[in-house]
Amino acid sequence: MIKITVDPKVFNALKLAFPKPANSANRALTKYVSVLENMLFESLHHEATPMQRKLNLFALSLQKLANKGGQIGPKKIRLHQWLRDNNLSLVEPVIIGSNLTAQVSQVKLTDQVTMVDTLAIEEDILSVNSTVEEIDLYLSGDEYSNYGVARLLYPEYSNDLTQEQCEELFDLVPVDMDSVKNYILWLTTESKLLTKEKKDQALRQARIILAVASVMEGHFIQRKKASLFGRMYYSGVSMQSVNKELRRAVLGNCYEYDIRSSVISWKMGYAKGYLETIGSEQTVRDVFKATLNFLEHKTDFMATIRHFTFSEKTPANKDFQLKLLKRAFTAISFGARANAKGWQNDSGEWSNPALVDILKNTHERERFLGDISVQAFIQEQAILDNHLFDLVNHYRQDLLKLDYLNTPSGRPSKAKILAYLYQHDESEMMNVVRQVAAEFGRFPLANVHDAIFFKHKLVMDIRSEIELRMQEYSDNPYWRLTPKQLSRYERKVVQPKIPEVNKEEAEYNQQIKQFMRYFGDYSFEY
Repeated sequence: MIKITVDPKVFNALKLAFPKPANSANRALTKYVSVLENMLFESLHHEATPMQRKLNLFALSLQKLANKGGQIGPKKIRLHQWLRDNNLSLVEPVIIGSNLTAQVSQVKLTDQVTMVDTLAIEEDILSVNSTVEEIDLYLSGDEYSNYGVARLLYPEYSNDLTQEQCEELFDLVPVDMDSVKNYILWLTTESKLLTKEKKDQALRQARIILAVASVMEGHFIQRKKASLFGRMYYSGVSMQSVNKELRRAVLGNCYEYDIRSSVISWKMGYAKGYLETIGSEQTVRDVFKATLNFLEHKTDFMATIRHFTFSEKTPANKDFQLKLLKRAFTAISFGARANAKGWQNDSGEWSNPALVDILKNTHERERFLGDISVQAFIQEQAILDNHLFDLVNHYRQDLLKLDYLNTPSGRPSKAKILAYLYQHDESEMMNVVRQVAAEFGRFPLANVHDAIFFKHKLVMDIRSEIELRMQEYSDNPYWRLTPKQLSRYERKVVQPKIPEVNKEEAEYNQQIKQFMRYFGDYSFEY
């Protein structure tokens, strides 16, 4: 929660300017402050940029603040405008937003305001030397504040909602609360690799999840936000928006199942149809050798590409190099161009192609694009992209007329149309996964696009049946599920320090040891 305290002179000036009706100044200022608190709370959901951190800036829409901040007086003056005209503004714009760039303003709080973030972590309270009870009490928060967070984030959620209404609006995720607390402790006391911005964002998200789960019987609420492209997203904090480690902490011990190389597997489902369309007698393996090698022998394929792409002087370690290559191949499969030149967009900002942003080193990018297997992969992906776009031109011309699938100039965008087709088919495949799993009494903990999380492992028979049904449903033999076991965060056990023995007691113990060695272990009678 964000709590704002306003300098009394602001209220006094407002009351003096608008004495009637009674209490109108108080009501107007209270409403404006509440709106500002909510907007600041929302702005903190996102990772702070270095500039925001350095200058203590917040990203928010001044127009939205003015519109929602309320009015006052018989002339219905916007309070936001009145505060500005009287040099009593609570926020000061540093960078003005623009509708052209779709960027909101960057603002800072003025001297009229004192802000407290109740979700911020006080690192001196959390340490490996703190007791379990102290840490739990601090991270659990007070019940009143936790209810406040839940009401702020989900004002439409209430006990009056039927189960059908609730399922239509939200997805609930069970939270391993002890695991999340252990994650916060680890992130605060041990994490070394995350930037300050990413760490603060993760800590804040974890505190929000704990606050909501504490008043929702151990569940976190995700508000559904369906995309026109076919995927189900969630607004605000969700299992999709948090980092993988926080997601692991929330879900605890469970199993993750991803669709193997999902977009590439999806495209390969159209390979056979392409050969039939052009009347070729070649096999799928003849024409799409590199893509099949990627799908069937991915580990060896990626290791070979890594060897020829990166030199021994590359600072990134092997695992990170493989992550970069995975991102590069994913970008290619979504239509990323192989050219290495950027361009200036309409707002004057410089944009780089996806591959340039992924493989920033020029020599590494040139070696990657110069590899024979990569070149073959790019050519094969282009063939499938063109084939899919031709199918749309013949059988789904309705898609060509949708504004959100067009370029800014009004022409159909191949990349957007392919993304639309893929995401709709991906959603259908995940529905098949959930349906078949439910037949075996397995229900997901959470869903993240082409990944699904179950509490217990899907034994081979269940997994094979799911894959078979996916392949039969779509007439695509390339769908596969890749399993991964996830473990909850455990609290680090600190060994208690052995109290120091004083010098006299140590000397006495030493004398006893020498005595026993000399006389042996005898009993004496007196």
